[in-house]
Amino acid sequence: MHVCLLLAGTFPPDERTRSHAAALREAGHTVSVVCRGGPREAEHETIDQIDVRRVSDETLYAGVRGTIDGAQYALRAIQPAWLRAIDAIDEERAIDACCVMDLRLVRTGLRAGGAHDVSVVADLPGNAPALERRRNRAEGWGDRLRSPRTLARRLFLSPWRLGRLETGPLGDVDRLVTSCEEARARYVREVGIDPERVAVVRDTAADPNAPIEIDDHGLGFDPDVTFVVTAFVGEGPDYDLETLVAAAARAADEAVSLHLVLVGDLDPETADALETQARRAVAGGRLTFRTATDPDRVPVYVAASDVCVFPARPSAVTETAIPSTAFRAMAMGVPVIATDVGPTSRIVRRTNAGRVVPVGDHEALTAALVALADSDTAAEYRSSGRRAVESRYHRERDAARLASLYESLSRAELGSGDLVGDLRAVRRGGSTAP
Repeated sequence: MHVCLLLAGTFPPDERTRSHAAALREAGHTVSVVCRGGPREAEHETIDQIDVRRVSDETLYAGVRGTIDGAQYALRAIQPAWLRAIDAIDEERAIDACCVMDLRLVRTGLRAGGAHDVSVVADLPGNAPALERRRNRAEGWGDRLRSPRTLARRLFLSPWRLGRLETGPLGDVDRLVTSCEEARARYVREVGIDPERVAVVRDTAADPNAPIEIDDHGLGFDPDVTFVVTAFVGEGPDYDLETLVAAAARAADEAVSLHLVLVGDLDPETADALETQARRAVAGGRLTFRTATDPDRVPVYVAASDVCVFPARPSAVTETAIPSTAFRAMAMGVPVIATDVGPTSRIVRRTNAGRVVPVGDHEALTAALVALADSDTAAEYRSSGRRAVESRYHRERDAARLASLYESLSRAELGSGDLVGDLRAVRRGGSTAP
């Protein structure tokens, strides 16, 4: 099959799109990606055998055609520039399926599917409107008013509008793929998607035995002689970092070599407040920030860790998402501590890969950190996490599930025998004769 992935952001940094494309390539399929591109990025290149076509930000809404494109997107949520890129790809080699990697492109994907007579798949997070609300909160009104592009996104990509895309055109896709059972339940119960058309493909870890080059990590200390507690966090109020810093300070009384590393998107104001809290509670130099981290560096930070913490608060985002880093930590034998929120806590409990603590309970979090500083206790969780990945939560299993989904669509088309199926065969140069 030739599958065309539609991405509103950039590629290759988008991890979910990379995993999706890699799974299809490994199954022997051809993959093209249409995405946004910056001024220094090539409009067309091949990355890891994936055909990448970029729509330049500089030309997206420029000139008369760009103005018309912008109006069409504002009024109908259809991106003509993406459709033109798909047409160009199809002329070179006919596409067999179109996959939308972003809710804002679902109408565009459906239009492309109709124009080229192909199935349409959507691969979406658990709650895209909630993610947009979080992004808007993080930017602040001042930034929105200063940036015309951000203001336009606020108007045309509002959570309300994305919600309308969920309850409307999303129901017309042939298959919906999401990342955990909680997200699937939300799409079925709250959005009304047919459960037979919703599949779970997790962002599981790569081969746990794959070698990772361990360098100095740029952390400023030696992880081999330090009890490294690494927290992987996101922007916004969905993560309880104050409780984490307080618990790390208390745990350091017993685990004297403890060092806390925060990896993720933190705004400068939040980082300054946490650093001030850490200076008051923890000996100087015990807190390290790694913001705007290159995804390719994440395995290195996991490898340097003795414990990985996911300090989520209850929210529409965290209750329907599980970070891929949790699976990576399990695969690499690093115990996990999760707050009692969403699928991360469910999987940690099920697999005995670490400990689950109540949200905001710094005493329970302190006790968990101290317990995992004990090598015998940590060893039990390390082996449990590895076994869980080897038996269930591994990348090959999820990649096979994704490939099977596309193959089922292909079989359904070939076996339909209807006029649309015949037209598709003719367009691909085949024959409809008996």
